[in-house]
Amino acid sequence: MGYRLSKWRNKIPLPFVKSKGSIQKSFADYNNHVLNQISPDSIHETETYVRSGSNYTRTLVVVEYGTVLDHHQIEKANEMSDNISVICYIREMDAAIVKKKLSTSITENKQKLENATNANSEEEAKAQIEAARMRLHMLNFKNEKVFEFSLLIHLVASSLQELESLTTTVKTKFGSFSKTFSPTIRAKKAFDSFLPLNHNQVESLTKREMNAEAVAQFFPFHENEYFHERGVVRGKNITTGNVVVVEEEALFNKHKLVIGASGVGKSTAIFTDMMRDFMADILVRVIDPKAEYGPIFETLGGEHVKFSFEGTKVVNPFDLPKYAYSEEGRTNPLYSNISTLLTLFQLMYPEMTDLQEDVLSKILIAFYAKHGITEETDSSRLEAKDYPIMSELYDYLAKMKNGEISEYANQAEDYHKLESFHSTLYAYAYGLYAKICNGHTKVDFSNPLLAFDIFALNNRKKAQRVVYFILLSRLMAEITGGDKRPTKLYIDEAHIIADPKVPVAMEYLYFMLKVLRSFNCGVVTATQSIVDFLSATDGIRNYGGAVISESIQHLYLPMKKSEIQTVENTIGVKFSQEELNTLEIIDGKKEEQVGKGIYSTGAKRIKLEVVLTGVEEQLWFQKKKLGELIC
Repeated sequence: MGYRLSKWRNKIPLPFVKSKGSIQKSFADYNNHVLNQISPDSIHETETYVRSGSNYTRTLVVVEYGTVLDHHQIEKANEMSDNISVICYIREMDAAIVKKKLSTSITENKQKLENATNANSEEEAKAQIEAARMRLHMLNFKNEKVFEFSLLIHLVASSLQELESLTTTVKTKFGSFSKTFSPTIRAKKAFDSFLPLNHNQVESLTKREMNAEAVAQFFPFHENEYFHERGVVRGKNITTGNVVVVEEEALFNKHKLVIGASGVGKSTAIFTDMMRDFMADILVRVIDPKAEYGPIFETLGGEHVKFSFEGTKVVNPFDLPKYAYSEEGRTNPLYSNISTLLTLFQLMYPEMTDLQEDVLSKILIAFYAKHGITEETDSSRLEAKDYPIMSELYDYLAKMKNGEISEYANQAEDYHKLESFHSTLYAYAYGLYAKICNGHTKVDFSNPLLAFDIFALNNRKKAQRVVYFILLSRLMAEITGGDKRPTKLYIDEAHIIADPKVPVAMEYLYFMLKVLRSFNCGVVTATQSIVDFLSATDGIRNYGGAVISESIQHLYLPMKKSEIQTVENTIGVKFSQEELNTLEIIDGKKEEQVGKGIYSTGAKRIKLEVVLTGVEEQLWFQKKKLGELIC
């Protein structure tokens, strides 16, 4: 019987939700800040700065711009201290006045050209005439708009020394695309121009004519926030200090990729996402290779499905889905599951040839029929005990070897083709992995929190891939056969499924992402080995790369330099130097970098820090039980 989220709603507070009193205090503090800005204790004016109350302020003006404006350079200038504010004044100019000025400019420069005394003056006049003619053409035939544009930069510091340091930093940063200076004697007028009064008192110094394209490089100036009106808090914006709120319903899909080296906070990031999804009444399923999430899920009333060699709750790969889907739509559950089983058996036996695969598919149809299951069977009426299990397939092949399957023609010949596969199957039917892969399904898939713990297989990559695939295929069947409740499937250490010898397994994961987005499900894949993740290719397509492309959200956590280069070369993303400084692991500073990375959805990227709520910290770091939590 499943557990409803409402059972815990009054016991676990929603993440980042403040009490009414706390919110009122926050607004009161903010109001005091605004009042101090508008009406400080005192204002003291000097030639180059203004002391406002206890703060030292300076308003710089931009007087020249580079010939070519680079949006990325302007963006970098924006990503500076909270003590720096940028103010833009924009006013559209009358087109007739602009045309008249340009015509006058052409006439004057023609006279200069006629009276030029040297080659330099002649070339300068020609350039001015050409530029004016081009702008006239744009105004007359392309309806281009022209604006009067002013840019001011307001600095605030707690001491004069800090103000001077901040001024140097700003001039250096803005110097890549402009020239700035502090208006001597007019410091107070510049300060007043910063106030929200819409009155530029230093316009004569700052006003420049720009077309719409040039103005667009500056406006809107702040593009580094990620805040949807509705959604889930995913962390803190490192640049601005504000929360990052993501409404996945507003995105193209809910899929997400998390990449980061070992020990940089990847699991913590996944955990916070899972807890907030859970609190939002989203079903959470996770493949847990390091046994990190299962005990916590158990604490919260979830199910911890632990795979071990001593005995476990088995997920039977022979179960049929209620409904089956291909890229074209619904298909027959029996044939769909046989196709899935063939991929599973390739993971068990990577040497399988096309001929062996064809023979095995024929045998599987006969094997299911032996248990009363055919293409006409209504799988929605079957129970777990009605399906065959792995040991029964092994025994069926053994009977074929001995010629005991009377209804199967050419059994000896077909068995001979699969003799080596039959030997491999023993490990999963009766041998080392029997208690993991052999048996009827005993898992409650209705529980809102499900963790599949495969830590026991940690040093057995081949068996890990097999169990990963069994779980992926079963979860796919459960989600597509369900009621389309919001669901999140988390696949930690997803590179494990990537087998260069059997790329069809990663192809299946890619297929899942394409299908499940139509079933209100997001798939989160996480890996610490981007090279392994990208190793599954059939010579035509890299399926690891396809999974990455299908995921609209990317969270890049710190990595080695070589791994960053692999990401850039294979995914096609290009990081700025500032982003590289965030991502590249620095010796001796790894702990400072934990949980800090780059979050992106398409072309939009921000620097993000994963932040846990108090309850999440108690569950994750302190491993507290539900009754021990302090809310």
